[in-house]
Amino acid sequence: MQELVHHTIQKIEVLLGNFNKVQELYLSKSFDFDAKFETFLHELLEYFREKGNTTHESEVLKIMNMISTVKRGFNPVQMEKIVTGKRELVWGFSFNGMESVHQFLVEMYTKEQKKLDDGEEIISGLMVSLYQNGILDDDKIKQLDSIAKIEIFWTSLVSQNTTIVGINKKLKLTMISEDIFLILEKVLVKLT
Repeated sequence: MQELVHHTIQKIEVLLGNFNKVQELYLSKSFDFDAKFETFLHELLEYFREKGNTTHESEVLKIMNMISTVKRGFNPVQMEKIVTGKRELVWGFSFNGMESVHQFLVEMYTKEQKKLDDGEEIISGLMVSLYQNGILDDDKIKQLDSIAKIEIFWTSLVSQNTTIVGINKKLKLTMISEDIFLILEKVLVKLT
């Protein structure tokens, strides 16, 4: 089932905010870093499980296992007992894990934001075209002051015009109707 893209972006932004707090603890060499990073990794793991994203779930588990192995006194790369410098290895592998987490969170955010940006570009072009052709005017735009009214407007456009049916189908390949209505609202606000 597709999820509201706007909601996914909000959740990723929250995760990035929490991740930034963990990175600040790492930077300041805080004693709270280990516990906060572990808590964050569990939060991230739960998020990926809920979304059914087994690839990223596996990556988070790999990071957790790598750090756990170092804490147990083994170097996970060489699988040799750590004689000295265990704390430094924990910090090193934690940094490596943070790099991986940062990479896939930013990739996910960028991918979701691109869906919205592409949708906004398509809808902006359509609304300007409707405005130029006299189908949409300033009074009509002012009347579209709620998501419910925007939904009725969009549904009537889709039912009347085969070109807009095609645009609607294209948009629905990457987002749900509620995303379309939110983008429409944003575009209409810009037109006023």
